[in-house]
Amino acid sequence: MKRILSTIAMVAVLCAANAQKVSETVTLYGKEQLNGFTINIHDVAHDIVEGAIVDKFENNMNLKGKKNKGYHVYMNQPCPTFGESRYDIYFTTQEVGKKKNRSVQVTLVVSTGNQNCITYSNDPRTARNITYFLENLDKDVQAYAIKLKIDELKAKIATLEKERESLTKEQTKITDKLNKTNDNIKDASSQITTKNAEITQLQEKYTENHDPAIKEQIAKTTKETQTLQKSQTSMRKSLLGMNNDLEKVRKKIGINENNIEKTRKELKEVESKR
Repeated sequence: MKRILSTIAMVAVLCAANAQKVSETVTLYGKEQLNGFTINIHDVAHDIVEGAIVDKFENNMNLKGKKNKGYHVYMNQPCPTFGESRYDIYFTTQEVGKKKNRSVQVTLVVSTGNQNCITYSNDPRTARNITYFLENLDKDVQAYAIKLKIDELKAKIATLEKERESLTKEQTKITDKLNKTNDNIKDASSQITTKNAEITQLQEKYTENHDPAIKEQIAKTTKETQTLQKSQTSMRKSLLGMNNDLEKVRKKIGINENNIEKTRKELKEVESKR
């Protein structure tokens, strides 16, 4: 993400500076020497430069190509950007230089077939069109970097929204469990109250006639009451854990909402640069 933002900023500077220069060159395509044109693009990642050119040729110019011998190759196709003929177009990119002087070198070969490569000496008009195309690559790279950034931010928003949906479901699940546990605690309290009332009544009867059966019933009811009390205590403890879990989920939802808002704002800013 930072790299793409850096690319957008850097390429904008390059556009303003207009410091790129195109040179004629001789390049190797396999073992064959071809005449072509080259330009160096500074301060932009290699994959972004290469991707921008592929996007330009294949999505904007509708050329059909393949990768061969380290080149992207588009054979025998019309390309009005260069001229009126059908062309064989080859391009390759590579990183050159070190550290601060590092750049991406773009080499472009345009042929009218049978490797009759365009040069200023044999076709100055088409050569100027090729030069103009390369000189304006920085704008294409900037547009491509913005496109990548937009796609990245949209994907991030989709992921965050999916996360929010999952967190919301988790929050609902915990809340339902809390409500159910609270209902169970209330129900247990009601049963305990009823059991205690039964014990009181049984004790009064036992005082009158000391019936062993009543004493046995008192013991049984007392045991049931103790079981209910233990269950109630356990449920109250579990409430603490559920409340903690609910608070954590709510915090996550808050962070998620902030991230969505922040990302949408960033997306709007990037889209304004198109």
